[in-house]
Amino acid sequence: MSVCVLMILVLHVFLPAQAQTSFRFNRFNASTLYQVEYSSIRSGAICLTNQSQRVSGRVLYPQPVRMKDPSSTNTSSSFSTTFVFAMVPYSSDPSLSGHGMAFLITPSKSHVQNSSIQYLGLLNNSNIGNSDNHLFAIELDTVESSDVQDINDNHVGVDLNDLKSEKSENAGYWTGNQFHEQDLNSGQNIQAWIDYDHTQQQLNVTIVEAGLPRPQKPLISLKNMTLSDIFEEEMYIGFSASTGAIAEDHCVLAWSFSTNGSAPELDVSHLPSLIRRKKSNSRLIAVISTTLVLVLLLFAAAAFLWKRNRDRDAREEWEMEYWPHRFDYKELHIATKGFRDDQVLGSGGFGQVYKGVLPSNGQDVAVKSIFRESTEGLKEFIAEISSLGRLQHRNLLQVRGYCRRGSQLFIVYDYMPNGSLDKMIFHKTKSLLAWAQRYRILRDVGAGLLYLHEEWEKRVVHRDIKSSNVLLDSELIAKLGDFGLARLYEHTGDPQTTGVMGTPGYIAPEVVHTGKAAPSADVFSFGIVMLEVACGRKPVDSSLDASQIVMLDWVRELHSKGRLMDAADANLGGEYVEDEMEKVLKLGLVCCNPQPEARPTTRQVLQIIEGEAFLPTLHPYETSEGSSSYRSIGISFASTSNSREGRSFSSKKSGKSQ
Repeated sequence: MSVCVLMILVLHVFLPAQAQTSFRFNRFNASTLYQVEYSSIRSGAICLTNQSQRVSGRVLYPQPVRMKDPSSTNTSSSFSTTFVFAMVPYSSDPSLSGHGMAFLITPSKSHVQNSSIQYLGLLNNSNIGNSDNHLFAIELDTVESSDVQDINDNHVGVDLNDLKSEKSENAGYWTGNQFHEQDLNSGQNIQAWIDYDHTQQQLNVTIVEAGLPRPQKPLISLKNMTLSDIFEEEMYIGFSASTGAIAEDHCVLAWSFSTNGSAPELDVSHLPSLIRRKKSNSRLIAVISTTLVLVLLLFAAAAFLWKRNRDRDAREEWEMEYWPHRFDYKELHIATKGFRDDQVLGSGGFGQVYKGVLPSNGQDVAVKSIFRESTEGLKEFIAEISSLGRLQHRNLLQVRGYCRRGSQLFIVYDYMPNGSLDKMIFHKTKSLLAWAQRYRILRDVGAGLLYLHEEWEKRVVHRDIKSSNVLLDSELIAKLGDFGLARLYEHTGDPQTTGVMGTPGYIAPEVVHTGKAAPSADVFSFGIVMLEVACGRKPVDSSLDASQIVMLDWVRELHSKGRLMDAADANLGGEYVEDEMEKVLKLGLVCCNPQPEARPTTRQVLQIIEGEAFLPTLHPYETSEGSSSYRSIGISFASTSNSREGRSFSSKKSGKSQ
């Protein structure tokens, strides 16, 4: 009896390890695969997405497949699969596409909740890159997503637990030493082969137009690759896809798979074509079709002329005076890939900013789109064009031109690859800015602000100085941007009351009361930026203790207690020049004096930063009740020197830093 039991146990342990999964589908029916979300069967093909926008779908082989030898948890199974797929776009514009699709091996049969469309229905923002995903995928991607470091918008990639591919290549195939690009989004039937040999630890991926011989050279070949940590003992295999702003069919027309052996060959000679074609079966239909085409062409020509005249608004006087270069809308549409979601760099109060590449010269640009429904949009647009059209300075963001399309407004800037200052300081995903870089950035901002206030032909008050409006180029040179709230007036003139404008936390107190924005209000905002750079925190942070929520009040309190250096950014780990850190903290407090006439001019601020003048003396500000309060800081100047504003400051020769 014990011998029989022993034999049964042996068979139970060893037989599953020898189990092999092998199947072939030359067409599909409703009961063939497990379908999730938006998938459906059409003409013998299984389509993962329907004709809707921003959806994802998934189909799986209904039974789990053994992908690990149960006798050895460190040994994954070899596998081989081949399938024919087609991606059929519904847009007639070849530059537009939905998102792509992927072959996947996953431990879960359920649909991924809240999957971003650029993640192909494989992952979502909460689990991307997580080793617990146990996900293997071969992506057939038709969108270039910068957040996952895609190489282009037509590529094949190997993904392990992440959408940042282990390796990716431009989609295509080899014949000898010649490479042929294959458009994944063409609607053509394309055959793919994926082969993994666990003994050789090698993965090969090959694609070619269906019906052509299988290329001898794989598109992707990865050696020394083990999937033991990826695969669990039982996994589900199948396909996943997603669509973006453009509806698209992602279909699989035939599929075969095998573990521990070659996938059965597919018969691709009788597969249907999913590309929609017009059929003409008689002379009458041909005549009618030709007539309809001619009529439609006439209507299209008339519509085109009307649209062109509508979009080409007459140039107004301010356009010719300030900035005559006007981009064609089509050029910006191509540059931003149709203003796609994955091209968005950021959003503001009046619209979004897109990354673009001008087709005329390949120049990287940022395109700001102002929402057409904004009643203030045109006013802000004119202000920004008027302010920036003729300004030329190393530390100001350069405007390349503009575009008007009916009531839609666009401004084209130089692209700043390092983004904005606030992201470089506050976002932990970015590289930490060293102190020397921060100090140089403050000098750059001061130089740009001085040009606006004193050195250009007119005085420009920016009215929205903040760290998110300080942009950094590839060499971390700072450029002051976003002049949507700027106002110009003569140097001898007086600023007019315009209402409270700006960003909470940066607005000078007198602006709240009077609505007038003068250069001294910009100096106040610049002082807040200095404190941000030195402290490494936002002006207002409700997550902190009550005494620390408002950065300015917190720094003032530390100064009153003789502990000013406690405000230095702890993330710097003490790696800074102490004299410079102290100077920036004190200068920030000086610039944030509640009395505008007591603040230094922009020129004085820049001279102090550059070491050409000493910092004024800080002392407690007397409140109306006569008591000292460090919630407001006054300044005094040790000696006089002429300045544009008629104020005084300590020079290096006559004063001493305090």
